[in-house]
Parts: sequence; structure tokens; C-alpha cells
Amino acid sequence: MASQQPPVTTIQTPDQRVRVFVSSTMKELAAERVAVRRAIDSLHLTAVLFELGARPHPPKALYLAYLRQSHVFLGIYGDQYGWIAPGETVSGLEDEYLAAADKPKLIYVKTPARNRDPRLAAMLERISSDGFSYRRFGSAEELAGLVVEDLAVLLSERFGPPEAPPAAAPRTWQLPTPPNRLVGRATELAELHGLLTTGSSRLVTLVGPGGIGKTRLAMAAAEDVRTEFPDGVVAVMLASVRSPEAVPGQVASALGLPETFGRAPADAVADLLRSRRMLLVLDNLEQVVDAAPLVGRWLAEAGQLRVLATSREVLHLTGERVYPVPPLPVGEGLSAGELAGSDAVALFVDRARAAGPDLVVDAHQLRTIGEIARRLDGLPLAIELAAARVSVLDPDVILQRLDRRLALLTGGPRDAAARQRTLSATMQWSYDLLDERERVLFARLGTFAGGFFLDAAEAVCGDDGALGDVLDGLGSLVDKSLIRASGTVDGDPHFTMLETVREFARDRLSASGEADHVLQMHAEFFERLASVSLAGFSRRAEVHTVYRFAADAENLGLALRWFLDGDQPDRVTAMAEGLWPLWWALSRFEEGIRLAESALSRPSLTSAGQALAHFVCGILAFGQGDYARATAALQAARELHDHLEDPVRAARDSVLLGVMTALRDPDAGEQLARSAVAVLRERGLEWEYAFALFALGRILVVEGRYREAVPLLEEGVRLNPSPDPHMLLSYGAVNLGWARLGLGDLDGAREAFRQAYAAAGTGDRQISARALDALAAVAAQDGDDRHGALLLGAAEKIRRSIGVGVWVTDAGTHARTAEALRAALGGDGFEAAVAEGLGLSADAVTALASAPAARAAETAD
Repeated sequence: MASQQPPVTTIQTPDQRVRVFVSSTMKELAAERVAVRRAIDSLHLTAVLFELGARPHPPKALYLAYLRQSHVFLGIYGDQYGWIAPGETVSGLEDEYLAAADKPKLIYVKTPARNRDPRLAAMLERISSDGFSYRRFGSAEELAGLVVEDLAVLLSERFGPPEAPPAAAPRTWQLPTPPNRLVGRATELAELHGLLTTGSSRLVTLVGPGGIGKTRLAMAAAEDVRTEFPDGVVAVMLASVRSPEAVPGQVASALGLPETFGRAPADAVADLLRSRRMLLVLDNLEQVVDAAPLVGRWLAEAGQLRVLATSREVLHLTGERVYPVPPLPVGEGLSAGELAGSDAVALFVDRARAAGPDLVVDAHQLRTIGEIARRLDGLPLAIELAAARVSVLDPDVILQRLDRRLALLTGGPRDAAARQRTLSATMQWSYDLLDERERVLFARLGTFAGGFFLDAAEAVCGDDGALGDVLDGLGSLVDKSLIRASGTVDGDPHFTMLETVREFARDRLSASGEADHVLQMHAEFFERLASVSLAGFSRRAEVHTVYRFAADAENLGLALRWFLDGDQPDRVTAMAEGLWPLWWALSRFEEGIRLAESALSRPSLTSAGQALAHFVCGILAFGQGDYARATAALQAARELHDHLEDPVRAARDSVLLGVMTALRDPDAGEQLARSAVAVLRERGLEWEYAFALFALGRILVVEGRYREAVPLLEEGVRLNPSPDPHMLLSYGAVNLGWARLGLGDLDGAREAFRQAYAAAGTGDRQISARALDALAAVAAQDGDDRHGALLLGAAEKIRRSIGVGVWVTDAGTHARTAEALRAALGGDGFEAAVAEGLGLSADAVTALASAPAARAAETAD
């Protein structure tokens, strides 16, 4: 039996590859033919084109021979139908298509084609009726990309193995693995889970300044929702990308897409995302923000795609949900136990123990670490860099050195990005992304302390007109997370800057050479503000309320110190004359006294300045309850003003001097107050006149002359009808209440005391305590004893918080009220109710003060 022969196999030489016949009109689509030839060559296939060399054969015989030897037909069509040879019924272009018969066909049609030959249009319709679809292209480059992609698919399908391989497992992508654990952010992660899975916006942008923890939060949020995206969660790290044009390639690379000749990466990304439910995390978009419209395009083309971006700048895309990443919470005035639960403190402790495992955290250390975290604005990067210093510095030493944070907070991990190794480098990264005008504005804004209002920024930073519209610049810096819009006060927009950011801005201002000029402009602006002050207590149109001045308190202090350092003490005392009501209302007595005494110590201070300094010291010492100091200072002020022949200021000095004098000599004190009332009424100074009426009324109340006091006090109240927190109104109303109570008018007294409490608002805490004590006296006389004891406790809590005692002229009535309530409730019952009042929240105290007496205790419960 003959041996079995192996099957015959055609063995081809290596030069014989799959041949692709390219059919098109020649001149019209010359550029496209060149691009397609290169695309075919890139796949190591053979392009067969009619123009490849002269041959001694008729054209039709030649292209038909070429076509018979080709494996794939590739047709490219534009506007022209092609030439019809004599004796033929169709053009060579259509004849090539017909001759291709059952060969695999790839058809491409150029668009737009406004001048397409009707015969070609009819041919394309026939192609469609044959069951072939075609792809449209707009440029030679785009066509080349389509050809490469389609040929790869065609060869895989047509010439692949007879049986398809097992389906590949779905592609998975790994998110970056963090080097240490995430501390805190539970609230943010819960909110982002909802936004990324069920939120209406498919684009969520985490924004915030450098070092706030945007990247870390984004990766944790992405990991948290991974199971919600069956087609994957992909992170694209863009920190190293500097050109917006490079973003599509970076995204394509992260998605695992290979580089394809002639195929735009943005298109390849769009094709991949189009039918997938995926989450795309784009980290550090701020330096390539001009690529943001591309993100909008991908979202528009891929209906199930969601994007989580991190950026120091808002992207300003349609449908964008901006999520400002907040600092880690620290809390104010927390106990050691409460600080132990603070996320900012926990982060410091965690990283410090990694740097120095022997760290012992006791109650003192917790308070120190809490203050470090507060001074660092709760900024995670700053806290981590400070914690790393524990290996060489005790936390107490770190706290002492935070006046120069940027110099201290260096030495981040070597494997961290360069911008994350020092706090200064992080700030520099943001600064480098600004244009020149934004850099100048940013540096000048570093002058402000504790925030600023729009009018201040325009006056101080835009005085030379070089920056154009300051508001536009502020908006851009808000978008870039370098300043924060913190709402409005009195309808004026207010902005703040993290202290770490402000220190960097101040350094840039110092380097610019214009620091002195900008600081002078700052001081002069707040000097003008102080000159129209009286903290909203006047009805002049140009003044602001106490809220505005409270928000500007740090800037006012900065301006005062600038003038002191420049040996201009008279400007300091002139400002202090306008600002004393603010210091009083905010219980910042020592601040005002120190500044006035500093001015008094300067030899260059004039007699007029000395008089004003003594006045300010005296009136604020009175507010503190230091009546000996107050009496001496106000007497000195009055003598100087008499010598300077300034009767108005001398009368103003006499107002509170009269109140204190009346404590030992009622007639002399009353005479001082009445002379002040006469002078100020004659000069038509409403605010000062009302101030004097309230003082005179108080003297009469202390003497028991209630009927004389009531009309004086009611006139003063009518002169100050402000619905806003108003120190003067609150003092007048409390005195009116005591006069009415002396006459047995409990309802009228209660109404006046409540008016006083409301007028004090959240500013003047001392008068709030006085009003609560007074309401306790009404409750005691009305038989509502527990209510009265609760009010006494609430008043005492306020006094303890600002470090003052019972107002001297209230001491007698306070003692009598407490004695009456103790007798009614018994010692234990009284102490228990007072202790309960000490523990009430601010809202509960307000409800207690305003509730009808019969419901007050129930409201507190």
C-alpha cells in the first residue's frame, strides 16, 4: 500500500502579503491616495494603486489584472464619477467596483460633497442596496486612521482562525495605590458616592487650592464606586502634562489604546467610551484647562460615561457640578477629648507616628496639635509636612515656628511629586498658572488680613488702574481656588484667603518691590473706613453695620499698626476715636487700650492726639469694669479737650465720667451728665446726644428716680430705631427696662429688655448678659422662678466667655435677684437651674429670652 502523502500546502515567499486594491479618481483624491498608501504600509500590507509605474498594457486590462491579484477592495469617493472610455457604459471607477465582485470591500465617502456628480450619487445608492455600508471622512488624515482601524478588523475577521478564541475577560484598570491610609473625609465620600452614581450631573469637578487633598479624595471616591461601573474606572494622571493637545493621547494611553497612524486619539477615545458605562477620573486638569471642551465632547458622545475631575480651577463646562473640597475640620475651643475626634488632629497624629513612633499624645499635646492644625487652615498637605517634622521637633516647637510656615513645611517624601514635597512648591504650582495681571492682583491681595470686601480690593489693589476690572480678576482667582467667596455682609461681597496661601502671596508682594505702596494704600483705605465708623450706630448714609466692621477687624488692626510703625500716632488716635464702639461691641477692650497706650508712648503725639488716646482708654476701661482706670483716663481727656477748647469732645468725655462719679457723688455725676446732654443737643449730634441721654437716665435709675428717667430714655431709644445689632440702642433699652421695672411695669420692662438683647445681636456679648440678667429680675418679680434662674445661668456663661464680671451699676439688682430666686427654689434647685442655664446653646438662650414667661422653662427643656 502506498504511503499517505501530506496535504499539499502553498508556501509563499516572504514578500507576498495581503494586497489592498485602492480605487478612486486620481487627481481629485490625490492626497487621500497618498495617505491611504502610507496607512496600508504601516500595517505591513501591500497597497495596489493604478499609478504605480508605467506598464505596456491597456488601462482596463491593467486595473482588472491588478484587481484579480488583490485580496481586498478599498473604494474612496468624493465628487467626481470618473471618465467613461469609448464603447463603455460606466466609468473606470464604477467598473473597478463591479469587477471586485465578492472580494471584501471597504468603502469611504468624503463629506461634505456639495458638487457630487449625480452619476456617482446613484452609484453610492447602488452600493448601499448591495448591502455595503460606508464610512464618511473629512480629511486625508482622518481617512488614514479609519483605513488602519478597518483593515485590522477585516483581517482579524476574514483571515483569522476558523474558530474564535475564547472571549477575553473584561478589561480592568488599577487605580493608583496610596502610600498611607486616608484620614477623615467620611462626609465628602458619602456625598461624592451619591453624585457619581445617582446625581444628575455626569461631570463632577473637585476644586480647591493646592494641598487640600483633591487627588487623594478623588481616588478614594473612585474606589468606593468601582462596582457601580461594570465597564471600569480609569484614572488619568495629568500632572506631568503641560500641553492641552497632549491630553487626548494621555487619556488614550491610560485606556490602553495603541497609537494608530492617522487616527486622532480623541476620536479613538470617543469610540471606546461610546457604549460603555465607565468612570473616567481626570486628575490635575488645571494646567491643561484648555482641553476641558474635549471632556464635554466625550460626555456628549458617550451617554453612560461619568467624569470625576480634580482641578485648582473650575472647568466652566455645561452641566459641571463643582464640588469645593473643604479643609479638614478642626473646631474652635474644643476640649482635649473633642480634639481627639478631629480629623485634622487625627491626620497629624497618624503621620507624626509614622515619622516618630515614640510620639506620646496627652491632653497638652492634643491642644498643641489642634492649634497647629488651625494655624495651617486644616490643609492636609501642610498638616502632613508639619507632622513629618516631629522626628526632629517637638509639636510645641513646631507651633512656635509657624509664623513662617513656608520655610518650615518642607521635606516631603522623595517619591512624591515635586510640587507636593514643600508647601511653597505647591503654592508656586498654582501661581505659575496665572497670567501676569492675576499674579499682580494675587500678590497685592496678600496685604489683607482675615478677608476683604470688593470695595477694599478695588481701592487697594486697583488704585493704579493697571489691573483693569478688579472684579474680573477676583472671579478668576476664585475659579482657580486661590481665594474663596465667603458670602455677603450688608450686601457687599466678601472674600477670604487661606493663611498658607496668604503667606505665599505676601512673599510675592515683597519680591515685587511694591509692598510699601500697597500697604500704605491699605492703611489709608481703612483709615477712611474708621472715620465714618461708629460701627453703624449713626444714621449717616455712609456708615456700615457692626457686621461689616467685625469682618474687617483684622484689617483695621493692621492699618493701625502700620501707622504706629511709621510713627504717625495721631492717625492712630483719630482711627481709634471712630473704632472704639466696634471694640466695645466685640468685647475687644484690650486691643483698643493697647493701641491707644502705644500711641500715648510716642513723643510725636500731639495734645489733640493725647486727648483722644485718653478718651479711648477711659471708655474701654469702663467697658471692662476697671472704673479707677476709666475715671483717671476720662478726666485726663476732659481736661485736655477743655484746654484745646473742644466742647463737643469734652462733653463726650463727661458722659461716662458722670456715671462713675455718681456712684460716690450723685449730684456731681448728674451735673456732669446734664451738661453733656445740653452741649450735644445744642450741636445737633444725634448719636452722641442719645449716648448722653442713656447715661443720664441710668444715673436717675440708680437713684430710684424712675419717672424722671423714663422720658429721657424713651427719647434716646426713638433716636436709634435701627433693626440691626446696635450697641447704643441695646444700652439705652436696658436702662429703659430698669426704669419701667422700677415703676412696676413688668410687661414694659420685659419688652425693653428683649429689645436690648435683640439689638446686641452676636456682637456685644456684655450687653447680652446684662439683658438676660434684667429679664431674670422680671421673671423673679413675676413668680417665674426657674425661668429666672436659667436666665442668670445663661448670662453668667456669656460673662465667663469674655472675661468680665457683673456690670458695676447692675451689681445690686443682680445680687437681689439671685437672692430672691434662691429663696424661692431652695439652694439645690437654684444651683441646678443656674447650671442648666450655663449649658444652654446660643439658640436655646435666644428662645429662652424671647419666649413668654410661662413657656420659657418648657422652651429651655
